[in-house]
Amino acid sequence: MTQRQIAWIGVALFALPLIAHAFAGTASRYVSDDYCAGYIFKDYGYLDGQRWFYLNWGAVPATLLLMALTDPAGSALTPLLTTVALVAWVAALTWAVRRITEALGDRWELPASLLVAEVIVYATLQDSPNVVQSLYLRIPMFEYVLPLVALALYAGWIAARLKASPYEEDDRLVVARAFQASVIVSGVATFVAGSLGPTYVVLQTATLGLALILNRLPGPKGPGLHLFPRDEHAPLKRVLIAGLIGSIAAMALVALAPGNAARQTHYPAPPGLVNLVTWSFFSTVFMFARPLLPLLRGAITAIVPHVFASQPEWLAKALAMSSSLVTVVVLVVVGGLMGFTRGREGDGAWTLRVLIGAPVVAFVLVAACMAPSVYGTSAPPPPRALIEPQFVLVCALLCWSYAVGVRLRANGEALNRPALAAIALALCAVGTIPIAAARTTMSHAAEYRTWARQWDEVDGQLRAAAAHGIRHAQVHALDQIGGVPAIVEDPKDWVNNCAARYYGLETITGAVARP
Repeated sequence: MTQRQIAWIGVALFALPLIAHAFAGTASRYVSDDYCAGYIFKDYGYLDGQRWFYLNWGAVPATLLLMALTDPAGSALTPLLTTVALVAWVAALTWAVRRITEALGDRWELPASLLVAEVIVYATLQDSPNVVQSLYLRIPMFEYVLPLVALALYAGWIAARLKASPYEEDDRLVVARAFQASVIVSGVATFVAGSLGPTYVVLQTATLGLALILNRLPGPKGPGLHLFPRDEHAPLKRVLIAGLIGSIAAMALVALAPGNAARQTHYPAPPGLVNLVTWSFFSTVFMFARPLLPLLRGAITAIVPHVFASQPEWLAKALAMSSSLVTVVVLVVVGGLMGFTRGREGDGAWTLRVLIGAPVVAFVLVAACMAPSVYGTSAPPPPRALIEPQFVLVCALLCWSYAVGVRLRANGEALNRPALAAIALALCAVGTIPIAAARTTMSHAAEYRTWARQWDEVDGQLRAAAAHGIRHAQVHALDQIGGVPAIVEDPKDWVNNCAARYYGLETITGAVARP
């Protein structure tokens, strides 16, 4: 069995849980924020509705634009968005892996690149504490998953610029203009992507800043780590600097939005710098420790009250968001096998820097993800937002494992048929894990589909009531989905108020939920 055949087997196995997520996402419908956004755009219009949100509540201009663009299609579009997001995410990562490996001098073929992309998405979703909110529901998907698609595209685009030599063309004027265009594209791309959400814009800014800083640090063969080793790649630094400027501009746009003041009234005053750094640090440690939380629960419960001088309200919720060591095993095995099978003679020279640097870089970037929520809510990010730092950890662990595999290959013997057979067996053993994950997701999907059928029934009743001039409607209350309410019992609840305005009614009362 060849490496290519083994990779295709892995692709088939890890596609299963992603297909299951796509099916579960077809149960997505309108919930609390969707109703509110729907009536705002209905009352204020396409442009003024976005302006209203920016001034009064939502400091995420790009997400507001997507909300406005998709709102006319209503709940008919939401069941498709999860599938679209997953396909776009996997495709973007596959393209990025191919561009990055090509820039490193060994472009991977499609099956290997696709396998890595699927494993990254699988592992990110598997250990995200609230996939329903992060991926299935429309508005948070725009804010938390779509930026990760943009990040993959940007990374691949930068790698493609790194591979191209701006001085290989005879017409240097044409080349100069091309790089000027790249500078503009870089700045615009990071500005738009950064405007999708506060957590991501800080992550993006930190990533670009860290890349530029690392390039200046002393390396083993000269004054820097040589991210751009050739003189002809010097213009690419300006492309990244433009990206950093665009990201900082987006961060300012998000941070200075007038709507932040309205949101802040629902949370404690922002902490000072010392508390911001301290809480972000411990939140980052929590992210790294999630696979070990079942073992560390007692110690954390005893230590945290002393650190914060009280028993934080969010502690119980945080302890409930443990992740699985099984996902860690999958990443280590897949990354290690990739490095072992694809490593070449002489590749081991850089592995020590990756083994040391990947955890450090991951810690800095995860801390960047934590800071916006700590500042805005004086608490760790909500479960739906943890998908972004989880993505960082997954990519870092996969790179780290790949470096381990390359190092083992550099110190071992050439790859032979028995080794390939052993690798195939290992992948088959690991393959039982995504199969089990797919079965679990499908079992949840059945519950979500039942909820969706009930939602469709209630939606039809509310539309019929509005069409017949009924101003006060009573329907069955709907259970929450992923912790998010749709129609509740209290007609004065904010969710029911938004839903009533969305449907053109005065009040909606939810009868006792069905058993």
